[in-house]
Amino acid sequence: MSRVAQLDAIALDSELYGQFWSEFNAAVNTDGHKEEWELVMNSLVFVCATRFLSQHGSSHTYGSALSGVAFRCRKRTLYVVTVLAGYVWRKITHFVFNGSRGRSQMAWLKLYKWLNVAYHGCGVTNFVRFLAADGVGARSFLSPVYRMFNVYSTRLVRGGSASASDFYSGSVFAGLEYQNRQLLWNALLELFSKTLLTKRGLLPFAKRPQRVRSGTASQTVCPHCERFPTNPYQIACCRANYCYVCVVKALEWSLCDACGASKALTAAPVY
Repeated sequence: MSRVAQLDAIALDSELYGQFWSEFNAAVNTDGHKEEWELVMNSLVFVCATRFLSQHGSSHTYGSALSGVAFRCRKRTLYVVTVLAGYVWRKITHFVFNGSRGRSQMAWLKLYKWLNVAYHGCGVTNFVRFLAADGVGARSFLSPVYRMFNVYSTRLVRGGSASASDFYSGSVFAGLEYQNRQLLWNALLELFSKTLLTKRGLLPFAKRPQRVRSGTASQTVCPHCERFPTNPYQIACCRANYCYVCVVKALEWSLCDACGASKALTAAPVY
């Protein structure tokens, strides 16, 4: 049983619940009973996603069905561990941190912190056992809550055979193909920028035609853009005044548009 597929199932379900909740929360004012409204929305999504049960006594969520994962339990048990458990924990957190401050409230706060530390410690241990679970009969639990209710993962059965989801397999192969194309494109751009667009490559042939001016270069017209110099810089070869942007191009290309010089070009601000 693929561990990555099991973790992807949880991620897909969380994204689905979050998307529906964000849309609903944007349209309806849920400040008074936020946890209850969120429970209603998550329950609605769960019922719609698990309306059709899999064979052989297994249940699945929308995300697990896409990932080719099912759970050996009843649908009501899966609802408790995926939806109801989160609601209960949010209500406990709301009660502990938003209640009136007093001796009893501080005792509840200490108990909450202890339970939180204990649960996360069990979560680390469970995750290590989840990674170590191997073999045909090995049971992997996605969280301590799943282990408490004995909800373990198995392959989703469709048509009498257990096979990976076509959607999940297609998504994985599509992602790998996209990454390969992206790497190839990045390599081509790197080759193009470091070989063809260097001074020894095609860049000198793409330079603008030399416009060698006879006599003294004009001090009021930029020889590159032929406009009044903006933030003027004076080039040392013929003392022509360039715009700052234009002199940067001239120095980068090693070509002076005023006199045609191409070696040891330098420039300094006029003022």
